[in-house]
Amino acid sequence: MKHSDPFWKPTLLLTVGLALLMSFTAYGQTFDRGQQSGISVTGAASVSAVPDQASISFAIEQRGNKLSALKTQVDQYTTRLIDDLLDRDIPRDNIQSFQLSIYPQYETDNDGKREQSGFIVSRNIDVTLPSLALYDQIIDLAIAQGVTRVGQVRFEVSDQQQLYQQALQKAFENARSKAEFIATTAGLEIVSVMSVQEQSMARPVMFEMAAMDSRSKSPSLPGAQEIEARLSVVFSVAGKN
Repeated sequence: MKHSDPFWKPTLLLTVGLALLMSFTAYGQTFDRGQQSGISVTGAASVSAVPDQASISFAIEQRGNKLSALKTQVDQYTTRLIDDLLDRDIPRDNIQSFQLSIYPQYETDNDGKREQSGFIVSRNIDVTLPSLALYDQIIDLAIAQGVTRVGQVRFEVSDQQQLYQQALQKAFENARSKAEFIATTAGLEIVSVMSVQEQSMARPVMFEMAAMDSRSKSPSLPGAQEIEARLSVVFSVAGKN
């Protein structure tokens, strides 16, 4: 479009104005809803906690030609492991061992031909430890009882819901602090809360293991995890008298 076009200049000003309006992203926003004015802010906070329980996945695997014999061996190893876990006061409800896998094993000869050479039988055992005091002991026990693979280990906080509620409370306080700062800057004051929207949810958080402490009796330290919460809060405001 040429600059001599009578519609060029208003169109350009309108486009620039819309771009500036869309790019305005201050951490608080004021608005009017009829006769009521408000400030919309986002509050975030986190609570640090040291995990006190763990979930561990073990696998017992056997390879060979006789399928029935392989399954018998896997079942025997599994039974001994479960008995030892129960002897160490691990609740039966904290042990799962129903997942059994059976599939053929193949090998490739010198001519590149792929042929079945036997079977692989494996069973997964998932254990939830109610206390981390048994963590290293259970790992050693599992390996001694025929476990061939230690899978994912997940550390959790038993009272995570309570900690998440603490994080929510701090997130609201953070939101209110932001709103009060904006209101004061604009010559307004907070009247009430118009709405609160939760933008996060309580869930287990994975974390890195902490460095080993030379004074610790255990080589495995769980470190700490952050439980985060985020809220969107709208406060009604009014002019100061």
